[in-house]
Formats: sequence, structure tokens, C-alpha cells
Amino acid sequence: MKRTIEIAKKEAKEILRNRLFLILAFLVPFVMFVVFGYGISLDIENIPFGVVDYDQSALSKRVIDGFLARHFQLKYVLSDTKEAEKLLSTGKVRAVLVVPPDFTKGFYKKHYAELQMLIDGGYPYTAITVRGYAESIVEDMSYRKLNEMFSAKNIQIPRATVNLRYRYFFNESLKSSFALVPALIAIVLLVNPAVLAAISIAREKEFGTIYNIYSTPVGRLEFLAGKLIPYVLISVVNFFVVLLTIKILFHIPMKGNLLNLLPAAVFYVMATVSIGLFISTLTRTVVSAQIITLIVTVIPAFLYSGLLIPVANLGTEGKVMAHLYPTMYFLKIIHGVYLKRLTISEMAFELVMLIFYFLFIFAVSVMLFRKREG
Repeated sequence: MKRTIEIAKKEAKEILRNRLFLILAFLVPFVMFVVFGYGISLDIENIPFGVVDYDQSALSKRVIDGFLARHFQLKYVLSDTKEAEKLLSTGKVRAVLVVPPDFTKGFYKKHYAELQMLIDGGYPYTAITVRGYAESIVEDMSYRKLNEMFSAKNIQIPRATVNLRYRYFFNESLKSSFALVPALIAIVLLVNPAVLAAISIAREKEFGTIYNIYSTPVGRLEFLAGKLIPYVLISVVNFFVVLLTIKILFHIPMKGNLLNLLPAAVFYVMATVSIGLFISTLTRTVVSAQIITLIVTVIPAFLYSGLLIPVANLGTEGKVMAHLYPTMYFLKIIHGVYLKRLTISEMAFELVMLIFYFLFIFAVSVMLFRKREG
């Protein structure tokens, strides 16, 4: 244990002496979190759209006002659909509402009228959401207008006999930031600790200072454990900085208790630092260690963790990849504490998996590390 502590002290001194490393250790996680936090959102609001109004009637203007009141932002009033297609192709608008010339006539005389919505399908999720918004707006406007018409004749339009009511759990406001921003804790605490740990040993190999360790009685376990400790402590500090950032900058409350999140965060950080140590045992230069670590952490973290797509919706291969990384388990714990007010006992399986992941990766790193070249 004494040798392990001495290695940890040595690593801490090297970190404190190197200003660039200090920036990587403390400033980069904060910047990453803020950039991703403000940049990632699944909320679709203020959709830029245009209008082609061939009818030019009071009713058509009322329809357009209905779109402006909810989710849409009028950017262009167009003369024909050719102009609309051009704007859609350049991405200046995401949708164009087309009101045909006989819209008012059909509505009042035939009680049947059609509108057309031209939607940019290049972003399928956005397109489906825009369609849903448009259908809801038109349906609501149609009922209100018909009700006004028949009320003048003392005729009441009956509503449907089956009425569906919604109740949302955990994220009642349906703001994507309430789920995505806390989830970014898992991304930041995966990438940064792994990169720092990978650099630490690769740097010693590249500069030749690793030979000082080869000539000492320090064992492989002692050496890697000593390397592990400083980066775990740094990452725990960054964890609390990120929590404050979520509360102060993003105003997102934590429904559960921090004490239920802290043990998982510590073991998750130990696991991610172990990933960096594992990669560093396989590489000899700082650049190669950085590149491999970023590839191994960033891509799977976004695609297979459940951050953007629920793991249940992934294919078989995707689910296998998700279960091979600790991020999915930690993400479940973050959502459990932030959104669902779960206790650590209710998330025991995820915590055990994080502990197992750390022990497995760290043990493999110890076995692969050799106190000699070749």
C-alpha cells in the first residue's frame, strides 16, 4: 500500500507541474459538458416554415395564425409551390403550408376542405413530429370553426364518445433537457478520465521515464493502482462541478438523493479510468493512446448508451454493444436518481455491474502490463 501511495503522489506532482494537463483534467470536462448541454436537444420548437396561400381569405389567415401560435415560426410568404420546393431544398424552411384556392368554399359549402403540408424528410424524426403538430393544429381548428358555424344555428357538435387522456411520469413537462443534460454526466466521466489515464502511462513510455519504474521493486498492481487514484479523485471533483453546472446553468432539479448517485459515480469513474489504463498498456505513444481512447469511448457512448436512442429500441448487435459498456448502467442510475427518485437498493443490479466492470478491466490491465519492453 505504501508503494501504491507513493506512485499516486508522484503522479499527482506530475499533474500539478504540467499546466496543460491541469487544463485537460479540470477545464475540458466543464467545457465539454456546457457545449453538449446547450447543443443537444430533442425538443422541436420554432420550426421555420413558409406559407403558400392561394385562397387569401379570412379563414386561410386564421389557419395560418393557428400554426404561428404553436411550434411554428413563419419565415416566408410564398407565391407558388416551386418557390416552396426551392426553400425546402436549401434548408431555409422545414415545412411549407399550402392553402388551395377553393379552401374557404369547400369548408363552408361542402363541409370538406384540404390543406397540404410540404415537409423536409431529410430529418425523419423532425418530419414525423412536424406532421403530428400540423395534424393536431388542423384538427383543433376544424372543430372550433365548425362549432362556431353550428352554434349560430343552435346545433351542438358532439365530441367523440371515447376521450383519451394523457399522464406523463418522471418528466412531466416533456423537456428533453431534463433527461439529456444529466445523462451527459456519463459521457463526460467516460471520455475525460479514460483519456487522461491513457496519456499518463503512454507519456512515460514515450519519454522513457517508465524505465525508472522498471528498475524499482514496485509491482504491476501497485503501479496501476497508484496511477488510478489521482485520476479517480480528479474525476470525482469534476463530477461535483458538473452537478453544480446542471443546477446553476441549466436549472434542472435532482428529484432523488445525491447519496444514491455518489457510489455509482465513484465506481463508474474507476471503471472509465481502468479503460484508459487498459489502452495505455497496449500503446506506446501519447497520440495513439488518445486516438484509440476517443474511438473506444466517444462513439459507443453516444450510440449504444441509451443517451439518444433507448437501448430497448436497438437491434440485437446494438444491445450487445450497449451491455459491453458501463455507460448504459450508469445512465440508468442517473435517470433513476434525477427523474424517478429511486434509491440505491432499487438500482443494485446496475451498481453491481459497474463494480464488476471495474474489477474486470483493471484486472486485465494488470495482467497485460509488463515491467519490461517487448
